[in-house]
Amino acid sequence: MRGHKGPVNCVDVTSDGSAVFSAGDDRTIKKWDAETGVELLSLVGHERDENGYGAVNSVQITLDGQVVCSGGADKRARLWNGATGVPSQIMRGHDDKVYAVALNVDASLVYSGSDDSS
Repeated sequence: MRGHKGPVNCVDVTSDGSAVFSAGDDRTIKKWDAETGVELLSLVGHERDENGYGAVNSVQITLDGQVVCSGGADKRARLWNGATGVPSQIMRGHDDKVYAVALNVDASLVYSGSDDSS
């Protein structure tokens, strides 16, 4: 699977193994067909930080791949529709880059970890 314009920082796979989501330094999350390697979606929305760095550092999806959560250098976690790539929520509150995200089973709770020690 090739398509990011830089390093890939994190990947997650749907529970049925049909799709792979990857997060990259190019500020995108990509959805791939796991069997063919074809890019199905490119989720774009994370912004560059004050130093011009715009990586998406982490990605996690629900078991069915319908909800995507990402964390980025822009100090934000985001939720996306995994079928359409449309952003559904932007979560602010960190004072530094978000490096880790996690969802509970029904995606009603988002957990994030940041360089700001929270």
